[in-house]
Amino acid sequence: MAIPSIQSAILLSFLVLFLGPYLQTAKLCSCSDDHKVGNCHSIERLALLDFKKGMEDPSNKLSSWRLDNEDCCKWHGVGCNNVTGYVKELDLNTIKDMAQTTRLSGGINPALAQLKHLKYLDLRGNAFGSIPDQFIGSVKELRYLDLSRNYFEGRIPQQLGNLSHLHHLDLSKNLFSIQELQFLSQLTSLEYLDLSGSDLSKTGESLRYINGLHSLSELHLSDCQLSSFPLMTNFTTTLSVLDLSYNNFGGFFFKAILNFTALQSLDLSATEIQGPIPKAIEQMTSLKTLLLGLNDLTGHIPDVLANLTSLERLDLEDNHLEGPIPLSFGALCKLKELSLYNNNISGEITEFVNGISLCRPNSLLETLQLGHTKLTGNIPYSIGNLKSLRILYLQETSMNGAIPKSLGQLSELEALDLSLNAWDGELTEDHFANLANLIVLYISFDEKPPKPLFFNLSSNWVCPFTELFHLDLTNCQLGPLFPSWLQNLNQLGIIKLENVGISDKIPNWFPNLSLQALDLSNNQIRGKVPLELRNGLKSTEMRMLNLRGNLFSGTIPLNINETMPNLEFLSLSNNLIEGSIPSSICNLKQLTAVSLSSNYLSGELPQECWKDLRFLEVIDLSNNHLSGKVSISIWSAPRLSLLSLSKNGFSGNLPPNLKTLGPLRVIDLGENSFSGNLPMWMWKRLPHLEILRLRSNSFSGFIHEHHCLLHSLQILDLAHNGLSGPIPHCFGNFSGMATVDPTNPFSVYGSIEGIDLRRSSQEFGDQVNVWITKGIELEYNRTLAFLQCIDLSHNAFSERYLQR
Repeated sequence: MAIPSIQSAILLSFLVLFLGPYLQTAKLCSCSDDHKVGNCHSIERLALLDFKKGMEDPSNKLSSWRLDNEDCCKWHGVGCNNVTGYVKELDLNTIKDMAQTTRLSGGINPALAQLKHLKYLDLRGNAFGSIPDQFIGSVKELRYLDLSRNYFEGRIPQQLGNLSHLHHLDLSKNLFSIQELQFLSQLTSLEYLDLSGSDLSKTGESLRYINGLHSLSELHLSDCQLSSFPLMTNFTTTLSVLDLSYNNFGGFFFKAILNFTALQSLDLSATEIQGPIPKAIEQMTSLKTLLLGLNDLTGHIPDVLANLTSLERLDLEDNHLEGPIPLSFGALCKLKELSLYNNNISGEITEFVNGISLCRPNSLLETLQLGHTKLTGNIPYSIGNLKSLRILYLQETSMNGAIPKSLGQLSELEALDLSLNAWDGELTEDHFANLANLIVLYISFDEKPPKPLFFNLSSNWVCPFTELFHLDLTNCQLGPLFPSWLQNLNQLGIIKLENVGISDKIPNWFPNLSLQALDLSNNQIRGKVPLELRNGLKSTEMRMLNLRGNLFSGTIPLNINETMPNLEFLSLSNNLIEGSIPSSICNLKQLTAVSLSSNYLSGELPQECWKDLRFLEVIDLSNNHLSGKVSISIWSAPRLSLLSLSKNGFSGNLPPNLKTLGPLRVIDLGENSFSGNLPMWMWKRLPHLEILRLRSNSFSGFIHEHHCLLHSLQILDLAHNGLSGPIPHCFGNFSGMATVDPTNPFSVYGSIEGIDLRRSSQEFGDQVNVWITKGIELEYNRTLAFLQCIDLSHNAFSERYLQR
C-alpha cells in the first residue's frame, strides 16, 4: 500500500522541478491582471473608472471614484461581496437625494459588462440617453435593474431577455416607443415590472408575453397609451399590485379586473372607465388601495365597498358620483385616505365622521378630501376624535354653520382648507390650540359675507403653528389692527390677507419674514409705500406683491429691482402713491404683470426698456397723471397681452409702423391727448385683439376697410375723437361681437404656490370702463365676457353714415 504514495511523491517532485517556473509565471500573470486592494478587484475598478469617464458629474457625486483611491468597494454607490470582493451592487439613484445632487449624464460605457457578478443596478433619475446592447445582455447575474426616469428613447434592447435571473425590472418614465415585448418571455423569474410612460400602443399581440410571467406580483403600465389589454388569466390569484392608470380603456373595462382576488393595490385612475362602480367589487377582499379617480363613474357609491375591510386608501375624486357617503364607511377602521373631491356627493358627513371616530383603536384616517362637492350641514364636533388626521379639505361645498372648536385637537394636522363655504361665528384660540404641525391654512371666501367669520384672538396670543408656510384668510375679519400673532410665524412664504378689515400700518416686525407672495389688497393699510419692505424684508424670493386698494402713500422705491429681483406680479393700484415710475422697474426681468393704476403718479414713462421684459403680459398704468409720449418700446414687449394707459395726459401719435408686437388682446388708451391717424398695423397685425378703447383723444382721418380685419373684436370704442368720412359696411363682420364666451377672462393666467390669479384677476387689468347712454360710465370686470359694444359717437363722420 506504500507504493502508490512513493509514486505520488516522485510525480509531485517532477512537477515542481520542471513546471515550477511556469506555475510561478502563471500566478504572477494572474495577479497582474486582477489583483485585489481591500475587497476590490482591479478589473472591476478599471471598468468603473471607464464608466465614469463617459459621463458628466456636475455635483461631483463620484469624487471618490479615483485611481489613487484603490479600494473601489468603498466608492460612493458601490457595494461588494464581503467574501469574494466582487462588485455586487451599483446604486447611483439620484431620486432619493435630489435636493443634494444633480443628474449624472452621458452614455453608459459598455465597460460595465466587466461586472460579471453584479446583482443590483439602480441608475434611476439620471440622463444617460441610451442603453448599450452589448452591456445590458452581459450582466447575467442581475436580480434588480432600475433605469427609470432617465431620457432613454427608441427601442428597448431585446438583450434584456438574457437576464433570466431578474426579479425586478423598472424602465418607467423614459421615452421608449416599444413594438416588441418578446424579451419578456425569457424573464421567467420576474416579480416586478414597470414600463410606465412607454408607448405600448403598437405592441399589439406582443402584450401577451406579459401573461407568461407566472411569478409576477407587481405590474405597472401607467400612461402607456393603451386602449385595450389582454385577459390576464394567469394572475388572478397571484398579482398583488396592478397600475393601469392614465390609459384610454373606456367603457366598462373595470369589470375585467374583478377576478383578481389577490390584488392589494388597484390603480385605474384616468382610464376613461364609465358607469357605476360594480357591486361585485366586494369579492376583492384583499384590496388595501383602490384608485378610481379622474374617470366618468356615475351613480351612488355602493355600500359594499365597506366590505373591503382591509382598505387603507380610497380615491374616487373627479367623477360624477352622487348621493350620500355610505353610512357603512364608518366601519372602515383601517382607512388612511379618503378622497371624494369634485363629485356630486350630497348629504352630511356627520354619520361618517361619528362612525369612523369610534374605531378601536383610534381611527387611522390621515387624509380626508371632500372639497368641491354638494355636502351640506356643519362639521361635526366628533371631527376632533380623528387624531391621525393630517389633511382635511372641505373647500367649496354647501356646508355652513359654526366651525367646531374640536378642530383644535387635531395635533397631527398639516393642511386645512375650509374655503368657499358659508361659515359663520368666530374662531378663537381654542380652534387652533394643538395645531402645532399646521403648514397650510385656507379659510377664505369669494366675497365678504354680511357677517364675516371673525378671528377673536387676543393681542398676546402665541400662535402654535410656527411652521406655517401658506396662509389665506381672504374676506375674513381680522382687523382693525394688524394680527400680531403673525410675528411668530417665521416660516411663512405666502400670505393672502385680502379684504380682512385691517386699518393699520405694517408693523416693524414684518420685515423678519421671508416671503414668496404677499397679498394685502383691499384693506385700509396706511403709511408710506411700504418702506419696511424696502428696509429689511428678505425679499429675494418674492414673486408676487399685491398692495392694491389701500392707503399707501409716498413713492415707488427706486431700488425695487434690488430688493425684489425675482418679482413676477406687482400691483400697487388704488392707493395714494405719487412721483414718477422708476426706470428700475424695467430691471425686474421676471415681471409678468404690473398694475399701478388709480394713483397720483406723474412725469413720463421710462423709455427704451420695456421690450427687454420678455415675460411681461400686462401693463396697467391707467388713471394717473402721467404725460409725454409713449415709447415704441412699451408696444414691443414680446408677450404683451393687455396695455392700459387710459385717463392720463399722454400725447403724440401712435407709432406709424411696428415690426414686432405681442399677442395683444386689450388696448385701452382712452381719455388722453393722442392724435394723428389710426395706424394700419393695428388692424393687420393684431388678430387676437378683443378690446380697443381709444375714446376721448384727438385721433383724426378715416376708418379704412382694413380695420374690419379685427374679427375677434368684442368692444370697439372710438367715441369723442375727430374721425371723419364714411363708416365701412364691413363693420358688421366683427364675429367676436356675435358670440359670448364666459370662460374668456381678460387677465393673465397662472398661480403661485396655490394662489389662483384668476380668482383675483381684476388686480391685473381685468377691468374696462365703458360709457353707456346719457354719459353714464360703468366698470366691468367679472361680467366683461358678456359685453359687446361699438361706440363711434361724437366724431365727424360724413352724411353717408353707414357706407353700403
